[in-house]
Amino acid sequence: MLLVDKYIDQVAVVADQRQYASALVVPEFRLVEEWASDHGLHFASREELCQHPAVHEMLKERIDTLQQRLSGYEQIKRFTLIPHHFSMESGELTNTLKMKRSVISKNYKDVIDKMYE
Repeated sequence: MLLVDKYIDQVAVVADQRQYASALVVPEFRLVEEWASDHGLHFASREELCQHPAVHEMLKERIDTLQQRLSGYEQIKRFTLIPHHFSMESGELTNTLKMKRSVISKNYKDVIDKMYE
């Protein structure tokens, strides 16, 4: 559902055995970088871009808008921006480009756990 947004490229939703749904979001970097430049935001890397509060807030507003019709338990409560794409090389995608949730959960365990603190 979130992938219809032009600023979002990839999403891995985390909800299994958790209190609420969260997500790892890979921005559409070209468009987010353009948006950041248009709004006078300075960043030296994609890591800095993903950590910028204004970028996070912009995407939060867009995600909240997309989820308006969902029940509360279906909505993503927290998300983290990831500064690189999920890939086959890292084992996170199959050769048909489907996400391997177990690998993503393992690779981003610390990031996921932080969303539930």
